[in-house]
Amino acid sequence: MSQSIVTIRLNGTPYQIGCGEGEEAHIESLAGDIEAILESLVASVGQIGEARLMAMAALILADRAHDGGSGASGVQSPADDGGEAAAVALENAAERILALASRLSSH
Repeated sequence: MSQSIVTIRLNGTPYQIGCGEGEEAHIESLAGDIEAILESLVASVGQIGEARLMAMAALILADRAHDGGSGASGVQSPADDGGEAAAVALENAAERILALASRLSSH
C-alpha cells in the first residue's frame, strides 16, 4: 500500500500526517472538525497552551463518542446537522471540561 503525507493545521500549527493513498481528503476533513473544536475552545478559554487545548479537544471528541454521536467513528460531524447540535454539544462539553479543570487546579 502506498503512503501519502498530508499537512494539516491545528491551532495554527502545521502537522504532517501519514495516511494511505486516497485517504487524504478524509484526514483533511477530520482535521477540519478538530480545528473547529479548537477555535471554539480558544474563543472560550483563550490560548492556554497547545497541549491543554489538544487534551480538551480530545475530551470533547471522546465525550461525543461516549454519548453516541453518529458516523462510523461515533463522532458526529458538525456538517451533519448544519452544526447546531455540534455547537450545543461542544458548549456542554466545554462547560464540563472547564468545571473539571477548575476543580483540578484548586487541588
